[in-house]
Parts: sequence; structure tokens; C-alpha cells
Amino acid sequence: MEYWIEFALAKRLTTVGKLVEQVSFLPWGACRSYASFARFLKEFQDSPHRSTQAVSFVDGFCTRIFWWFAVASAEDLGINWNNGAVTSWGGYGFIQMASFVGQLIECNLLNHELVRLHLIKPLTTHHYAIRNGHAEIVRANAIHRLFLVAGNTLLQGLLEPEDVRVCFEILDIRVSMFGGLDELPAAKLQELREVHVTWLQRKDEEEQKDVVETEERGREEEGEVAVEIPANIETPVALAPRHLPTTIDIGIPSPIFQGIESFSDAPTDDQTTTTSSPMLNISTVSDLTPTELDEDIGEEHIPTRHEMFYLEDGNVEIVCGHTIFRVHSPIVSFSSPNLRAILSSSTLLDAPTPEGCPRIVFEDSAEDFAVLLKMIYTPGFPARHKVPEFTTFTSLLRMATKYGFSNVREGLVEDLKGAYPTKWEDFETAKVLGENVFGSPKPHPNAVLNLFLEQRIKFALPFAAYRAALGGFSSLVSNEPGVALPRLTLASIIYRMEKIRHGMIRVSHSIVYNGNLRVCPQKACSLNVSINPIERRMEVLKKIFDVMVDKSKGDMLSPLSLGDLVCVNCARLLEDTYLGCRKPFVWFALPSLLGAGGSRENV
Repeated sequence: MEYWIEFALAKRLTTVGKLVEQVSFLPWGACRSYASFARFLKEFQDSPHRSTQAVSFVDGFCTRIFWWFAVASAEDLGINWNNGAVTSWGGYGFIQMASFVGQLIECNLLNHELVRLHLIKPLTTHHYAIRNGHAEIVRANAIHRLFLVAGNTLLQGLLEPEDVRVCFEILDIRVSMFGGLDELPAAKLQELREVHVTWLQRKDEEEQKDVVETEERGREEEGEVAVEIPANIETPVALAPRHLPTTIDIGIPSPIFQGIESFSDAPTDDQTTTTSSPMLNISTVSDLTPTELDEDIGEEHIPTRHEMFYLEDGNVEIVCGHTIFRVHSPIVSFSSPNLRAILSSSTLLDAPTPEGCPRIVFEDSAEDFAVLLKMIYTPGFPARHKVPEFTTFTSLLRMATKYGFSNVREGLVEDLKGAYPTKWEDFETAKVLGENVFGSPKPHPNAVLNLFLEQRIKFALPFAAYRAALGGFSSLVSNEPGVALPRLTLASIIYRMEKIRHGMIRVSHSIVYNGNLRVCPQKACSLNVSINPIERRMEVLKKIFDVMVDKSKGDMLSPLSLGDLVCVNCARLLEDTYLGCRKPFVWFALPSLLGAGGSRENV
């Protein structure tokens, strides 16, 4: 195997990425020894004569396994040996993969930051058999398998204490589910706990040592010196700046001390002291700059008037965050039963009047509420049959839904239907698709999908999920604010898009190597039997197949172009056949993209 990997990459028979895709399903089968598998990968990677490509293959392979392990927490994954596809296998496959991931961690083959961020969720939230109550059993067995292999590695810095506590709570079930798996041993759990406690103690000692060293370096830089304090001084004062006396009168309001630890043995009001506020370590005060003190005191944010919607003749003030709107309650609530109830006469009579006008606090953001007021006060906004830019659209949709402007919500949703079609005929005639329907700047597809999930725009979810998947894996798993997808939704899209793409590759193979396509009467065609030898025809067929495979990795619903590989007639035949398969293999499969995340979490 070692020779084969190097040979295939060196001779460019495949690429690192393709090789990873082709063999990453292997561990999902009945692997005899995950430990041997992991050791082979480690020794292969560490060999002094290993090529850069081969090392990249090992990195990509291990990351791919960990990726499938995370996806398996939301899907019942296994291996179909007939076609090499990762497919349904249930909780047993997840437990087996936990063991393999543990071996990869123990061999230091997985990036620690990757493990720290993405290991605990799969281990503690695996959904399998929620219907019949076995989910906790699967989780406990998976955690047990992984900890048996990589317990010390995991407990000595890779996981946070809270993560380990959650794992131990699940492990305490100590039951077995499948034949051949021993009951989780109490002795092993106790051993793991002892290792963890020792690690926590050592970690605390190291952190305290680092803090002391940092403070000492800081004092040396600022010219502070140690001061010997008489034993009869009750408040421990370890260090003092040269320019300050050891006891001073600090007239700081008491709220500042809420975030500063006071000493339990500080003098009481009955004792003689020169300080007028709670006692604290003098060195702590000296380390705070005037700016930091001001931040601790925390001046109240004074609400500011909105530039456009603070109307002097309004009869009610509405505060959203740090912004005040002054509006007319009859106008604002005229078309909204929800606002009418909030801004009723009885509510306004009981409301405070800091500026001579009833004031009510709303939980909405100032940006969202400003858009709502613009809709109420501005005729013709929003324009019908014209989708506004995404930020405005989001605010309008949220506000219209929350406060019962049903006509506005229906109009906004209706304008989306052309860009997020539900019928094949509508897709073929659509002028603009997906997030392109919104004005500039164009939103991230994940942000659009999140909005549709939040607002339950169900008809648009399948195509929105497909558009999100087109951005590629790095875009799909982005953690940017507003862009990060729910974990189960993400897992479902990744897994089911993989199945759709795999199906289109099989279809492409059937199309290209169909016997009817190997013969062409056109003299200029590379598939002509009488002119080109069989090697030349097979070479051309391979190029056509590669084009279709590359197409399956991108937008499978867009047109296919075979360029000048074959004659016009053969190209048209191949393109039409491929495009004809999009409908049954791609379009009809789109609703399944949210089969896991959508059904259990959002929809």
C-alpha cells in the first residue's frame, strides 16, 4: 500500500484530493485493527523519504475521517461495499469510528485545534435511536471507546473541564448495547477521573505561576518595588508603587468593586481606617489605568434620538437599545394588532415620562425597528416585485412577522419564489437564482438559509440549501456571525450532497461508456472507429467523463459544455443526456438535503 500511494501520486495517476475521496470509506468497513491502521499512517507520514504529496494525503485522509465522524453524529453512516459509498449503518458504525478517531488522536495525526473545536459535539449529541431511547447508550459507548485509546491525550489539555464533565455524566450510564462490547468498567472511569483531577491541579499551579511571573515582570517594567509590611496590617498589601503611600484615601464609588475581589478580613465601619470605600489590594489599584477605571465604573449609555424617526409631535417614545424613536401610536399600530396591544392607552398612561412623553422599551434592534417605521411612514416602501438588499429584507421580514403585518410578509415571500423555485419548469425559466435576487451587496448563501430556517419559509429551503452547498466545504462550514449553520443542518447538507454527487458520477459513467457512444460516422470526430484506434477513443471518453465528474463537484444544475472534445453531434447527444439526468438525480433529491438537520432541528 505504501508503494502504491507513492506511485499513484508520483506518476500523477490521481491527485491528493481524489485519492483521499476514493479511500476514505475504508475505515467504515470491518477494519481488523484501527490501531494498526493508525500506526501505519503515522509511520508512513514520518518516513524521512516521504514526498510532500504523500504527507498531504495522510493529513487529508485523517481530516476526512474526522469530518465523517462529525457528520455521523447526525446521520446513520456506514459503508456500502458494493459501490464504496458511505451509507447508512447506524450507531454501531459511529462507535467504531470513535475508536478509530481515538487512535488517530493518540498517534498525533489530527490537528489538536480541529479536535478541540469539533470532537465534543459528536460525542455528546449523537442522535441515533432517539425514538427508542438508545441515544445515550450509543454516546456512552463511543466516549468509552475513544477515551480507552486516547484518554490521557484528551484529558491532558485537549478538552475543556466542562466538556470532560459532560462526557463523564454520559459515561456513568455504564451500559452496553451491542454484542461483543463489554459493559463500561467503573475502574476505567475512575482512572480517567483521577488522571483528569491531577491534570487540573497541575494546570492551576501552572496558571498561578504564570500570573505571578507576569505581575512581577509588569512591576519591574513600571518601576515598582516590593514593600515590607508590618505583621499587624490586616489587609494584605504585597506591593506598592514608589509614588504612592501604603495607605491612601480612594474615593471610588462602590460599584467599581463588584468586579474586584475584596478581602474578607477588610476593616469594618467600626474600625479606624483612612479608606472611604471597600478595601482592596493596593497593587491591584495601581495596575489599573484611568481608562480601565472608567470602563469598570461603566457610565450609563444615554439613549440618542434617531435622526429620522424622532418626530417632535409624536405621542410615544420607543427605546430600542440605545436609540429613541418618537412616533405617533395611532399611525404605528393602525395595521398591527400586536403593536396596538403594546401601545394601548392604558399602557401609555402607566409608562414613565422622562422627557414629558410616555416611554416604552422594545427588545428589537434599532436597525430593525427603523426599517419597520420606514415601511409604516413611507408610501411605496417596500416596492412590490422588487426584492430589497438582504439586510433590509431581513429586518422587514422579521418585523412584519413579529408584529403581524401579514400583507407585507406575504409580499416579501412571494417575491422570492422566482429565485427559489419549487418546480423544474420554474427553474428552467428563472431569470435570477438564489441569493442573486437580493440587491448589492450579495449575501452569503448560509445567511439566507439561516433566515429561511428562522422564519420558516419552507418552500425555499431545499434550493437555499443547495445554493449554500455550492460554495464548497470551507464556505459551508464558515463560523462567521450570521453565517454559521446549525450543526445538524450542516451535517445533513454535507452528507446528502455527497450522495447526490456520487449518484451523478455513476450516471456519468453510464452515459460516457455506453456502447452506442463509442462509434461515430463523422470523420472529424475522435470517436470515429475507422480513423482513430481504440486507445485514442478511450482517451477521449476518459476526458469527457472527467468533465462530467468535475461538473458533479460544482453546480450540477447548470449547462454542460464539452468544448471540442468530440464532434457537434456527439457533444449535443452527451450534453442533452447528462442534462436530462439532472431532473431525476438532482432536482428531485433537493428536499432531502435538510432531512437530518431540518426535520429534527429547524423545520
